[in-house]
Amino acid sequence: MIRLKAMLGHMLSGHSSFVLLLFALAVLPGCSGRPPANEHAKSSPVAQSSPKFAPLPAMPSAPVWERVASQGDCAPHGLHGGWGTCINGKACLGFGVHGENGNAVCTCYGRTGGCAQGQRCDALQLACVPEKQPPSGRGDAD
Repeated sequence: MIRLKAMLGHMLSGHSSFVLLLFALAVLPGCSGRPPANEHAKSSPVAQSSPKFAPLPAMPSAPVWERVASQGDCAPHGLHGGWGTCINGKACLGFGVHGENGNAVCTCYGRTGGCAQGQRCDALQLACVPEKQPPSGRGDAD
């Protein structure tokens, strides 16, 4: 009989801590001091006010220049197989466009004179990038 009481006391002590934990978790939300919220009554799928639209700031339009074909054999060769152009008999790390006065001008997406040595004109980034940087979407350079 004593053995049964000891075993029963041991089982209850393990289970009682679990039961007390469950009871405490069930009672805690009621102890906050505020009434339970009725979330469903507060929400609505329809907006209560109309959206407010602000005008977008005016953006200056970029000039559109007509491209000029490369002429001559002075076009530089790129590291990744890309080519520059030959504009007015000079190597151009970029492409040629008709300038404001109608003459051919070397540029790389607005950078007058094209890219500097060690750079290339990237058509995806619309800017001069380091020549060793591989074209977008490719693996690392060797």
